[in-house]
Amino acid sequence: MVRDSAATRNRILDAAIDEFAASGLAGARIDRIAEAAEANKRSIYVYYESKEGLFTAALHRVITDLVEAVPLTEEDLPGYAGRMFDYLLDHPEALRMSMWRHLERPAAGPNVGDVYARKIEAMTRGSGGRSGLMASGLPPTDLLVLVQGLASSWLISPEDLLAADSADPYSSERLAVHRAAIVEAARRLCAPTP
Repeated sequence: MVRDSAATRNRILDAAIDEFAASGLAGARIDRIAEAAEANKRSIYVYYESKEGLFTAALHRVITDLVEAVPLTEEDLPGYAGRMFDYLLDHPEALRMSMWRHLERPAAGPNVGDVYARKIEAMTRGSGGRSGLMASGLPPTDLLVLVQGLASSWLISPEDLLAADSADPYSSERLAVHRAAIVEAARRLCAPTP
């Protein structure tokens, strides 16, 4: 029987993403990952060296996929916020893995600081360089943090708050209303100050 190491690595990584998204690094179990991947534990250590190495590889894939699927467009931050919301809704593991990263291993995974730095620089240039402020009067880094926060806010808010208006917070109609609110809020944040 011929083994396909690339397929095994991918199955392990897929299973690891599911496990880490559900349980974080501390709560994840290599036994469950191996079982879900239909691989032996030894192969996990051969390919990824450690549980931490596997977590870093899983983060790398999830964050790289997100950055590639939802490119940051500094000239259309409201559209970016809407597209980010859509992606996070379709890929809940991306938000969960990002949150686990923040909680357990902030330095793990890919460093996308250069992507943000280029966008911040472009945002500053586009605003005419007004002492590092955008036309909105906000510093570009703060504006980007706020826009990204808008995109994930629905998905990290308490269920009781989301259902406070008695609507199903995950119905397609309610999600469409919220997406429109995200885009509008981002548009207002980005609007020039009077």
